[in-house]
Amino acid sequence: MSVYGHVAVGAALGSLAPHPAVALALGAAAHIPADLVSHRDFNRAAELLMAAAALVLYTWLGGLRLSIALGAVGGALPDVESLCRVGLRGGVKLFPSHSRLLRHGDARPAWDAVVQLAVVVTMAAWVVWAPAFW
Repeated sequence: MSVYGHVAVGAALGSLAPHPAVALALGAAAHIPADLVSHRDFNRAAELLMAAAALVLYTWLGGLRLSIALGAVGGALPDVESLCRVGLRGGVKLFPSHSRLLRHGDARPAWDAVVQLAVVVTMAAWVVWAPAFW
């Protein structure tokens, strides 16, 4: 998933977390399965802008709850190594789905944007309405 999708999934999981630290961990852990989804990564400037916008949006939609904000940050945190070009010598990444230890979803232009949009909209609905059910 692109970084805005990771922020969305992390925010949704953060809305369920019993503690902000758990929200951060859940968001980061969810990064791996979300990276398996077919997606296209954008350039660094676009990814940073989308991440910041998504973080503000989901935090606001979630009523400024710390767990939602930290879940969103946790979801995007593993992408710091890609956005900042951090890693081991030779450009090897540390995070499992970035290091090619696990498959990283390759873009399939015909449907990757649709899948990511569906995830982002579903997670936004979850952040807004799920607290009413818990």
